[in-house]
Order: sequence, then structure tokens, then C-alpha cells
Amino acid sequence: MLYDASIDSTTHPTDLAALAHDLDRRIARVSQLLRSSNRTGRSVTALLTLRRLDLEGPSRITELAAREYVAQPTMTVLVRRLEQDGLVERTADSEDGRASRIALTATGREELNAVHADRADVLRRRLELLDPESRAALAAALPVLDDLLAADPDLTA
Repeated sequence: MLYDASIDSTTHPTDLAALAHDLDRRIARVSQLLRSSNRTGRSVTALLTLRRLDLEGPSRITELAAREYVAQPTMTVLVRRLEQDGLVERTADSEDGRASRIALTATGREELNAVHADRADVLRRRLELLDPESRAALAAALPVLDDLLAADPDLTA
């Protein structure tokens, strides 16, 4: 079964609480689907950290820990493991000579690209099962999702 109408049978676009609930359920299921395609053996936090370094550039461990909502000692251990695997490297912090920044290596970028390719393939295979109208509806929803994500970066859970 590709679609379970019982999941959102009461949702109406003007009922924001129900819409938020149904959207949360869908996002959780998609996230679960994509996490299951991870063949690297890396944790979600490790992959999110690599992604953040790819998007934002070198960061201090304290910044990474705060942005990924983990304790600094946890991030220190994670970064050490990623560094041992050659996925990140320490670079000098130009603002504070006592500190260092963590940067993504070429190997780290390659692994991240492979994860993205695997996830895209999982979604592509699912998209192939949909009719053209459903695929068009999903494509049309992408700008709305972008707007939703950009609406207020200060809102937190």
C-alpha cells in the first residue's frame, strides 16, 4: 500500500494543528526510510555533522555540538572518530590561536556524496511507483517546503 488515507482523514488545510501533526508523521516516515538506506554505518549525528561542515565550512567543536544538540564531550568523541577515519581534519582557528576548527576533507565529502546518492536512489525508486500527477504534485510542493523551512530559523522544537 502506497498511501494510507486513515493517516490524514481528518486533516483540513485550515486546521493547523492537524496539518502540523500529519506533516510531522510524513517527515518522520521519510526520515526513517532515508536513514535505513545508510550503508556507511555512521550515526545520524555523524552524518548531520558532515553535512553541516559541507554546507557551512569549518567550525569549532563547541559550535558543532550546539548546532547538533549534543554535549561538547559527545561531539569531541565523534569528531575524533571522524578524524581517525579521514573524514574531517583540524585546522588552525584564525581568530583564536589556542583553538582549532574542524573541516571536511575530500574523503569526507566523497562519503557524504555517496550517502546523498543512496538516499536519492531510494526516493527515485519510490517516485517511479507514483503516477505522473502525483510526482507533479510533489514537485509543486517543494517550493512550499522550502518556504516552510525558511519561515523562521529561530523557531525550535
